[in-house]
Amino acid sequence: MKIEKYLFAVVIYTYSLLMDIAHSIAGIFLSKMGERRKWDIYHRQHPPSPVRDFRHRSVVWLHAASLGETKLLYKFLEVLEQRHPEDLYLVTATSHTGVQFLELHKTPSVCGVGYLPFDSLTLMNATLKQYGIKRVWLLETELWPSMLWACRKNNIPVGIVNARMEIRSFKRYFMFRKLLAPLFSVFDVVFAQTSEYAERFFNVGVSKDIIHVVGNIKGHIFIKRPARREWLSLRRAMNLSEGCFVLAAGCVHAGEGKELRTCIDMLSRKNMPCKVIVVPRYLEETSAIMDEIGGSIAHFTEITTSRKWDVCIIEKVGILDDVYKMADAAFVGGTFVPVGAHNVWDPARFGIPVFFGPDYHTQIESCEKLLSAGVAFKMENGEELANTIVKVIRLEPRKFVSAQTTFIETVNKQQSVLEPLIP
Repeated sequence: MKIEKYLFAVVIYTYSLLMDIAHSIAGIFLSKMGERRKWDIYHRQHPPSPVRDFRHRSVVWLHAASLGETKLLYKFLEVLEQRHPEDLYLVTATSHTGVQFLELHKTPSVCGVGYLPFDSLTLMNATLKQYGIKRVWLLETELWPSMLWACRKNNIPVGIVNARMEIRSFKRYFMFRKLLAPLFSVFDVVFAQTSEYAERFFNVGVSKDIIHVVGNIKGHIFIKRPARREWLSLRRAMNLSEGCFVLAAGCVHAGEGKELRTCIDMLSRKNMPCKVIVVPRYLEETSAIMDEIGGSIAHFTEITTSRKWDVCIIEKVGILDDVYKMADAAFVGGTFVPVGAHNVWDPARFGIPVFFGPDYHTQIESCEKLLSAGVAFKMENGEELANTIVKVIRLEPRKFVSAQTTFIETVNKQQSVLEPLIP
């Protein structure tokens, strides 16, 4: 066992040294190419910047990979703020869009925001020391060797939230489980999405006593409509009246615009005109989606306008929540193309009916939960989307309201499971 610990320490220090060399060379190489700023190399070579004074306060570090996970990070942060209102938080992400989202939506309890530094012991120790970190929370699968080793050496406990371990990763970890034992011993709590994931963490060496199956925290939300004042403010900013029906189409991919156009035209023929706000999943696909939808689609880069419009596309990151808040119904993209859906809880948490296409293979658990509750609806194409919208909104509104009321009571009650387990 001692030999394995010694061998693992050698591996970690070698890995860390290689990371230091790699990011230094990358910085020089990208500088010569004029690409250094594009890759945010400088910010990744230093601890994240503070955004408020954190002296004499306990600081907890939360890290997520990309945009989707950073949304979960802030969702979990809401729970932490209730559990430990005296703490401050350093929040980091790996991707550019993730950092943008963290910066845009930071709460008063956030004392630092930025990129996860390159995974070397030098940078990880510097970050832990600068902020005086007392605990680390990682989202889903973000397991960085130098970070975990630095936490172990500094006696800083680490927890995993929404933990998952896919079969490919499990096979690698299991093969080297004895060597990796010191790394997995740093965890003091693991909140697993499923019992299958929990079993995998146990089999690679995480103590069974600290693993808790709490479900996917994408579904750990308090469902409620936005305050009327906020709802009115958002609508007025987009030049929308109180009475108009607004359909939000979020995370739309190229290839889905034609189905949306079919839906829009059919709603018009059924005497159910609507305002449609399209938010592309990838900004670079904006033009392609506009061409597919056709007609006099308005193109905005901000979530405010004085123009009159019926269908618009907003080319901007980080606005999806506000778009869903002002909407009466939502379509979730990636489902009319073989992508597999995006987070259906984003619109569902605002108490509006959620619609999606036939392909939701990456969100099966969440989609099936909403479908079985009668608060989400699956369709095959744009024509069926229009027919279902008419049925839910105009023909059977009481049925949806009843289903939504029951669902809200059930889901909100489940939220009490997670908080007592947080150290």
